[in-house]
Amino acid sequence: MIFNKNTIYATVWKITPAENGKYIDLQITTSEKNADSGYVNSGWYPRAVGKAVEALSGLKVKDRIVIKQSKFTNERKEGEDGKKKSVFRFLILEAHIDGKENHKSAGQAPPAQEEEDPF
Repeated sequence: MIFNKNTIYATVWKITPAENGKYIDLQITTSEKNADSGYVNSGWYPRAVGKAVEALSGLKVKDRIVIKQSKFTNERKEGEDGKKKSVFRFLILEAHIDGKENHKSAGQAPPAQEEEDPF
């Protein structure tokens, strides 16, 4: 298991909320710049759980999200054929829609940005 606290930016392509509202399955892409000044894209199928479910309510296809905490696991499972298989899981624990960061209590103003000291 890998617990990640680094920020991940992603674009959402598919949203599948659970009927019970406890999680949201997503299809997302991330990208990084390569040595040739182009981009390399990666596709992912994470599940948003816990705090992330409420924070991502109202999410739409093509929205950008900011993932603040996530967990990656590579679990061993037995397949229908009886053979052991490796299953990669990506859980989003904390996130928000880009530009719509949630604050702990309703009505709380966003944190003030410090002004740069000119001296």
